[in-house]
Amino acid sequence: MAGAAILVLAAQSYLLFSLQGEVKQLRDSQTKAQNELAVVAGEVTRFRLEQSAQGKGTEALLEKLEVYAPLLASALTTKPDHRAAKLEMDAILRAFESVGNDAWPKIQARLETLDPAKDFDQIKQLLRASFRAAPQAGKQLVLDVLRGQTLPHPRLRWYAADLLLEIDRPLAQQALRQILTTESSRGLDPSRTTDGMLDPAAVAVSGFHNFLSRYARSGDPQLENTLLQVLVRASTDPMLLQETIEQLGALRSKRADKLIEKHYRHPPGAQMNPIFLVKCLEALAAIRGDEMRTFLEEELATAQHDMIARKIQQLLASLDGAPGKNSEPPK
Repeated sequence: MAGAAILVLAAQSYLLFSLQGEVKQLRDSQTKAQNELAVVAGEVTRFRLEQSAQGKGTEALLEKLEVYAPLLASALTTKPDHRAAKLEMDAILRAFESVGNDAWPKIQARLETLDPAKDFDQIKQLLRASFRAAPQAGKQLVLDVLRGQTLPHPRLRWYAADLLLEIDRPLAQQALRQILTTESSRGLDPSRTTDGMLDPAAVAVSGFHNFLSRYARSGDPQLENTLLQVLVRASTDPMLLQETIEQLGALRSKRADKLIEKHYRHPPGAQMNPIFLVKCLEALAAIRGDEMRTFLEEELATAQHDMIARKIQQLLASLDGAPGKNSEPPK
């Protein structure tokens, strides 16, 4: 009986192994068929696009991309037209992918003729086309734009950050972390980097906090440490400081507690900025929880602005479990 049971188990194991092999073969065949179908679809799409363009091959795709890029970005484009333009741009990018590496030189030649400020919408799509045609080289191009080394322009750098987060999140995390720890709205900090100069056109004199908002949503494991470095840096501008405090509050960072209170007591520029102070209070409340009660009661007694007083009252009410004036009614 024992021998028969062993034979049955052996047969079952062999059958299971065989089935697993067949399933793998089927999956491989399916993947191959899908890849071949994608190539055919790309070639058919490219052929269709060439019929309504003056040029052929990559030149035709570049011509189409130049037409549809602004339509996707314009607020004047109606919803049906925007939807049609989006479908057409998807087809153009699919055709670039079908052409592959052969499209790379012509895409780069076109990029060299464009101005990052004036031709922003077209460059956005050309970056996507670069990645679709030559993934490795295209990813490096996007990284170079994010770092401000190619096509220098703050708005384009922010777009490159969004795109890199789509195609290689760990690489985007690393690049954004480096930007936040070595740059400010004044440019590169010589005391924090030896990478040389940053093109003045790439410096985000205003809006540097846009790098931080993208970095915060990247999910970097080193997020808290990086934010704390930004928090204590003297060159941090008010908007970046406010965004940093808000993100640290969302993380409930105990290590940021006293630092945020210090900024609340001594705001940047020693100016009364109710919005900044409210952000500090919200972050402190998120970090301290019910331990925030005494602090809020003391601050309410000396609040010098109605907005701050209302926020303190709202936070106290939330600690009591009752809805504040500005909170949503219970559902």
